[in-house]
Amino acid sequence: MEDISTANEAPCSLLFTSFFTWPNSCRGALRKGGKGKGRKGLAPFCLKSLLLLPFILCSLSPFLVAQPADRELRGVWMATVLNIDYPQNPTVNSATLQADFKSQLYRLRQAGINTIFVQVRPAGDAIYPSKHAPWSEWLTGVQGKAPVSDFDPLAYMIQMAHAQSVELHAWVNPYRVAMTLDSLSFAPDHLYHQRPDWIRTYSGRRYLDPGLPEVRAHLGEVIDELVANYDLDGIHFDDYFYPYPKAGVPFPDEDTFNRYGGSRGLADWRRDNVNTFVAETQQRIKAAKPWMQFGISPFGVWRNQAQDPVMGSDTRASVSSYDDLYGDALSWARAGTVDYLLPQLYWSMDYAPAGYRILANWWAANTPKNIALYAGHAAYKVGNNADEAWNSLEEMSRQVEYNNQLPAMKGSVYFSTKSILLNPSGLTQCMADVYPTPALLPARTSSTAVIPMTVKVYKPKRTDEGMLVVWEVEKTIPKSEVPHYFAIYRSSDSTPMSLLYRTPYGQGCHRLHYYDDTADPAVKYDYKVVALDRWHRVVNRRFAR
Repeated sequence: MEDISTANEAPCSLLFTSFFTWPNSCRGALRKGGKGKGRKGLAPFCLKSLLLLPFILCSLSPFLVAQPADRELRGVWMATVLNIDYPQNPTVNSATLQADFKSQLYRLRQAGINTIFVQVRPAGDAIYPSKHAPWSEWLTGVQGKAPVSDFDPLAYMIQMAHAQSVELHAWVNPYRVAMTLDSLSFAPDHLYHQRPDWIRTYSGRRYLDPGLPEVRAHLGEVIDELVANYDLDGIHFDDYFYPYPKAGVPFPDEDTFNRYGGSRGLADWRRDNVNTFVAETQQRIKAAKPWMQFGISPFGVWRNQAQDPVMGSDTRASVSSYDDLYGDALSWARAGTVDYLLPQLYWSMDYAPAGYRILANWWAANTPKNIALYAGHAAYKVGNNADEAWNSLEEMSRQVEYNNQLPAMKGSVYFSTKSILLNPSGLTQCMADVYPTPALLPARTSSTAVIPMTVKVYKPKRTDEGMLVVWEVEKTIPKSEVPHYFAIYRSSDSTPMSLLYRTPYGQGCHRLHYYDDTADPAVKYDYKVVALDRWHRVVNRRFAR
């Protein structure tokens, strides 16, 4: 995904709202003299928050204004391979690594992002301490070299993201071993040295052979380590299963096929290898942490109609996920071995060979209703592509607006962080306009029942810091069972009830409070506090007046 070049705005003028909140501990929240505490940093404590609503004016086209959803995944991929997004420059300095992520998190939050997919295993290496892979060269500059002070970047990222009610998913490239053929750059504990018999060279890169059962077992251990050691919100795979084909050059797995293929044809056997790995991954995750999500972002074209007149899309893509990468997304969805699909729809709305509109419709029509569907957007093309449609910022907002017309489409994810934050055309500002208010993540499917909970909300009180809303849950409830977070809504006689704030995730507090410093002293407001669990399901609602 991070290096796909698919064949396939001037700055917009708009008024947008950005927001970022600084949490603070709920302990002693009602004490005098608490004003200003906790605003100098990000910490995963219970809430005392300040909602910042700066308004920035830029030139507006009416088409850009879409009606944002109250529940919507608004995500971004943060690529580490080749230092595309993080870190901006490799370093062993933990303070620099922390500052880099915190800065990107702050700006993404301002742009409306509520989910980050961080590439934690780019090429047989890792940006976290692992028994199964060396430290990534793109993290510290030298493969196998750790950051100083025993710093764990992934643990820090999760802590910081959750403090800002942003989900963090671990994006894993399972099969890719190396981006180049330079063996001198591999650490001694890299798979290149440890298990050369598992590795195949193809088109200038190295890959694990997906047909080997021992490769599947090894990757299962990689997943188990991530799930066990980190409070992740999900595990994510992208489109790389078997590598993108090079014309006239077969992937060198003939010996593996002869050994394990049986009576199946080569293509079916390869798809079975991927399907088995996907199913086993889902089983491992759910057995350990049922709430943790597992999903995949396949290439945007499953099959063309020319390849499959019945099920294929009305497209003419030169590559299809099913036939060339051996990734059968419809099979995963129908079997329930993924929680969501996130197809990479990296083309403009009406691009002739493979238009966004046609593909969004196709995925919405063919994804089972029990599987969440999100759209992957090519932010990297804005102002930087031969297709002239991408010369306008309106192309991205058109796609998001179109998603809002498709009930099956539950959100958007953008490739990549750098393309949003450093886009010279002003994409960050226009995204903030597309997402002017915060959103909860869509409720997720679970076989477990919602555990009802009583939330007591006290009468709001006007203070120098704003309207103070205080609520609590029963103190007898174990910390591990209190709501994962709370959502605060506000209305008045002239404004409808709308989402104002999400508290940090996983605080484990029984009593919390929030200062609404945007409240007009002359207006009477009603507040609603909604408790939600790890699946983003409503536990209970309580109103305060």
